[in-house]
Amino acid sequence: MKKSRVQAVLVVVHGVGVLIRGRPGSGKSLSALNLMRQGHKLVSDDLVEVVRGVDGDLWGKSLEEDTRIEIRGLGIFNAEELFPQATASSSRIDLVIDLEEYDPGIDAGRMVPETGMTEFLGKNILTVRVPVLTGQDLFIIIELLAKRFKESGSVKP
Repeated sequence: MKKSRVQAVLVVVHGVGVLIRGRPGSGKSLSALNLMRQGHKLVSDDLVEVVRGVDGDLWGKSLEEDTRIEIRGLGIFNAEELFPQATASSSRIDLVIDLEEYDPGIDAGRMVPETGMTEFLGKNILTVRVPVLTGQDLFIIIELLAKRFKESGSVKP
């Protein structure tokens, strides 16, 4: 079975496995913490092991035995102690969200999410670019994208 490691956060939002990527400090872990607070589940923070199942789907899990989450400036916490019902041992990966720095030349006035595909272990996964503004509540955007994806298989309105 082929495996890969990805620098990302994996959460389950509305039953959708969402892999969140972005540069350090972009808000991945804080978004995961806020999603957990809303009842969604954290699978892995910072490093996700990705495998391709016999059914062809991609699955992700943590490399740690217990689920940990690192909050910049505060340290590493046991996620199961923070939110006992908000962790999962693994999840199918359905959607990739790339948190990228807001660029006014590209992002000003944008009305439709920028999407593409990301290939992992020979399988393409829908990917959405989310421009990050300072102070933005990214977890709400991630929750909205997961909900749209679950309902329609797309993230576009």
